[in-house]
Amino acid sequence: MRAARTTDLSSPDRLVTSGPYALSRNPMYVGWALMQLGIGLITGSGWVLATLPAVGAGLHRDVVREERRLQESFGDEYERYSERVGRYLPRR
Repeated sequence: MRAARTTDLSSPDRLVTSGPYALSRNPMYVGWALMQLGIGLITGSGWVLATLPAVGAGLHRDVVREERRLQESFGDEYERYSERVGRYLPRR
């Protein structure tokens, strides 16, 4: 939240590239997936674990769509950011 501060995420006027966004372009989605995995493991719920691939595929589709919008809005700035920071996991 500190990294995004006053940015309206539905209509951003700037790229957020600090905080967790310096490591992953989609830290919130990574967090959600890890929470689902953790809840499934802790509760022993096969259903929660079984839905993880479908949920991940749906989120990935949304991420790709969002990245196209960011590319259109921020052009070269977003291109440089996406080359430097991994979509989900940090780059080495």
